[in-house]
Amino acid sequence: MNNKISYLLNTVRCIHRCNSVLIPKSSATTRKHILWIGRYRDPLENVSFRKLFLNIFPSLHGSSRRFLSQKTDVFSTDAKIEPEKGVEALVSEQAPQSSLELEKLDDSGSSKVTPVMDHSEPFFNSLRKCTCPCDALDLASESAVSIKHFTNCLTTVWRLFKNLSEDQQRYEKQLIFEHPMFAKLCQQLLRDSRRMSRGDLVFSLHAVVNLGVPQNTLLVQTLVRVCQEKLNLLDNRCLSVLATTLAGLDKDKNVSALQAGLQLLVEQRIPSIRDIFILQNLMKCVGKDAPVFLKKKLEMAVLKEIDHLTSLNALRVVLALVAMNYCSIPILNACSKKIQENVHDAPFWQLILVLEACYSLRYRNVKLFSALADYVNSTVCLWDKRQIILFLSAFETLGFQPSELMGIFAKKVTEDPEFLNLKNLLIVLRVYSRLNYVPRDQKHLFFETLHSCLNKYLPQIPNTELLKAVYSLCVLGYLPHRAIDELLQKDSRDELLLSGQALLCHVIVLKGIVFFPTLLACRLAFLFVPLSAFCVGTMQPQGKLAVKKRHLNKLGYHVILVLKKKFQEMTNEDAVKFLKGKIYSENVFCFSEVTAQDNN
Repeated sequence: MNNKISYLLNTVRCIHRCNSVLIPKSSATTRKHILWIGRYRDPLENVSFRKLFLNIFPSLHGSSRRFLSQKTDVFSTDAKIEPEKGVEALVSEQAPQSSLELEKLDDSGSSKVTPVMDHSEPFFNSLRKCTCPCDALDLASESAVSIKHFTNCLTTVWRLFKNLSEDQQRYEKQLIFEHPMFAKLCQQLLRDSRRMSRGDLVFSLHAVVNLGVPQNTLLVQTLVRVCQEKLNLLDNRCLSVLATTLAGLDKDKNVSALQAGLQLLVEQRIPSIRDIFILQNLMKCVGKDAPVFLKKKLEMAVLKEIDHLTSLNALRVVLALVAMNYCSIPILNACSKKIQENVHDAPFWQLILVLEACYSLRYRNVKLFSALADYVNSTVCLWDKRQIILFLSAFETLGFQPSELMGIFAKKVTEDPEFLNLKNLLIVLRVYSRLNYVPRDQKHLFFETLHSCLNKYLPQIPNTELLKAVYSLCVLGYLPHRAIDELLQKDSRDELLLSGQALLCHVIVLKGIVFFPTLLACRLAFLFVPLSAFCVGTMQPQGKLAVKKRHLNKLGYHVILVLKKKFQEMTNEDAVKFLKGKIYSENVFCFSEVTAQDNN
């Protein structure tokens, strides 16, 4: 009999405890019932929204920072923390991430879709129907009863937020931070951060960081520190998400410690990762400061999966190489081939990113550049003039001359110069002068159009920018007299000299030499130049070399261009023989014969 009474009392107590946790706080009677059963109030519930986000994390200014091996408490309040769950409990606690439609990954990195069938299905169905971030917060305030609900609401808020335009994001962000449920949601994350599943933890950190919660707040620093504790429990997908999140955080002691631990874990797991998406995220995370051996391991892992690349993944891998500051020629060659095959499906911003990545990695692939230029040529009617200017500017930084595209654009400039604002005019002048391109059919008209546009902006253009514009036109062999006179005014000249603009000397020299009338009769001038002095893949001299050659020709010299690297590799005997052959040969020196093999 006593056993039955004891069992009954224990059952009643258990039901009371469950009710105090699971019953929604929607009705007044329920709230009274919960307050009557459990008188304990969590101190975090009294933390206001303002204090939650403006409170600087205590460990940032004190000595209480905890790193991978430290065991200090993660909260700055006196709240009691439940003991950490074991690995078995963590695994059994995990439910599918319904709002994100996450896929479970095995150790090999392969994806397996798990159907969602649990008591929370109605809640997740409602969550999927949300159309704006505040809808998800409203749903959380009405129906969320578990940490799984709260974390999925937060990640849904981020998913809906990132799909908005910039203007919408500014407005919606204010609504999110002012929503009363957002503060409660963050408090809930603080309270249950150590009891979250691994997926909930990393996706919650990813969401709060990308929503704009400051890095030095208690919430972000707590989630970072709990990630340190559970680092060894994260699967490959979670590592990928965490790597992406850390790439957007500034360096502090907690972030640096987590990055160091992540690098060690990545090094161990690389052989088992087969997902190219995860690999490129990890490449971004390890960054420029990663040891070379780790970069090489990632390179070998990517090369194993290189045959399965899509054009979009190829671009992502290239950008990941940029993040690592690691020029892997085998990977870049394979990625460039994929990009060339699918160039017609690539949007404008992808093409620009490809060219910028090639510049950052100092990668020169004439076939890739030509394919991109040909694609723009064939679809030039679909591109805005400003987009073409961006293409030309990207090619100019690479030293590649897309001659056909430059000819087409020069014609557009002469037909409709009104679209050239000051910024675009300066870009056009820089591109055409450096790449030394002058349209053959409408040379004079092109120069006069640019000169007219420059004269229009003379009252408002700064002297330094005017100097650059004049220099560009002089490199092309055209003298903008009115602009030069403006520069040679005493006030302008003194300002340029005080600012240390040495280019003024170029303008003065060019004004006296471009049309120098002296012609002297057999003399030879040898110019020893690097391969970079020519446009990529051609024997076309770039601007500065073209000016030197033109000046020497005006002075009566026959110019012979010699590739410096090739000449330095010759022995003394071969060098003497080479120079004698060129000096006394009857045929005009052909530079292409010297450099063709080296250039290939």
